[in-house]
Amino acid sequence: MTTATSTIVGALACQKNSFLKTLNTKVVSSYEFIPPATAKEKQNKNKSASKELKYGVEFEDTVLFPEGGGQPFDKGTITVLNTDSCPESKTFQVNAILRDKLKAVHIVDEPIEPGTNVLLEVDWNRRVDIMQQHTGQHLLSAVFDTLKLDTLSWSMGDVINYIELPEKVPDEVVKQVQERVNQLIFEAHPIHVVTQDDHGVEIDTSHLPDDYDQSKGVVRIVKIGDDIDSNPCCGTHLSNTSQIGSIALFNQTSIRGGHSRLYFTCGSRVAKVAAEYFDILKTVSGTQLSCQIDDVTTKVDQLSTNYRKANSTIANLTKELANLKATEIFNRLNPTEDGVAYVYREENNPEYLTTVQKELATMINANKDCGIDITKKHTLVLINGNQTSNGGMVKISGPKANDIATELKQKITNLKGGGKGIFQGKITKYEKGEIESVLSYLDSL
Repeated sequence: MTTATSTIVGALACQKNSFLKTLNTKVVSSYEFIPPATAKEKQNKNKSASKELKYGVEFEDTVLFPEGGGQPFDKGTITVLNTDSCPESKTFQVNAILRDKLKAVHIVDEPIEPGTNVLLEVDWNRRVDIMQQHTGQHLLSAVFDTLKLDTLSWSMGDVINYIELPEKVPDEVVKQVQERVNQLIFEAHPIHVVTQDDHGVEIDTSHLPDDYDQSKGVVRIVKIGDDIDSNPCCGTHLSNTSQIGSIALFNQTSIRGGHSRLYFTCGSRVAKVAAEYFDILKTVSGTQLSCQIDDVTTKVDQLSTNYRKANSTIANLTKELANLKATEIFNRLNPTEDGVAYVYREENNPEYLTTVQKELATMINANKDCGIDITKKHTLVLINGNQTSNGGMVKISGPKANDIATELKQKITNLKGGGKGIFQGKITKYEKGEIESVLSYLDSL
């Protein structure tokens, strides 16, 4: 009796025909599946996390693509067909399809007896979407190749994807690339898959996974047109560039080493993203800006200008108030030998307190004979926040800093901090009555 074996990854039914939606096949093996440890779990070696038991199932062949090549796994169902031993059909949802070296492993919630005849069905809408994104990425990278800009990596998102390029690309070039890719889509170039032997030209396979045995597996090369692109890839692809539909290139972000991520989307996602962005723009223009969509840019520029002016006015007023407070402190400390002064502000933004401190330092430096020294002689306490705000901060400088800090720690439950000569602390939260108690204490000094 011949033992059934599973088809190797590289020659799966879904790879030979990406448009195959269903497949009748047979279970080869079924076993308890132990998912590989995540990076976080590897760090917490001593902490055992209980995981829900899953099962790995292998079939003679599959229409469901396992994760690989930057492409996520397919989703779909497994239906156990009616047999004498199983008179009723039963359908399983596939949680994931993973590649284990040359094998495709389907992760399900229950075991399925080896030898069972099943019907596999792929989530077709998801498959088409994935093919549009993946084939679109190949075409996009091919156009950038003509500009001597290699694609260093790529990632497929639920809505937006990105490719990593070796440098930031000028906006005008991005626009030209988008036009060129859409032109190639419109021209409906054929896409087909060949093996390395059929290709006849040596090709770089260094990006293939280390655990994929190329000598026993099948290295697939995806070709677009006659000479547009040829790249090794295990994923499922469209049969014609026109099936991509369209591509839209978005913004870039700079990352490590001067590289850039260029964001894009393809296929039916383009219309969905455009509709979503238009709805956002319509809401912003109508509800928040009270203007027509065409006037949004002008309106935002006006608001930005007004915002900067308002911030400048606030900064000037803050400085004036801080100067008045600094003058008050200066006059209070001037005749004393070892006086204590404090500044309290309800809002937990430290800007006002910092400005008071700077203004006071300016006054002291301008009056060197005034006798005020907030490091060795006088003590200054800066504190802000209240019970309804998100905590606050404390800064104490001067010879009594340690004594006052000790007292404040007793009065403020959530005060943490330290320092020699200058105490700096953070208050994560004020409990009821604490700020009143602190201010009463500071008034008594």
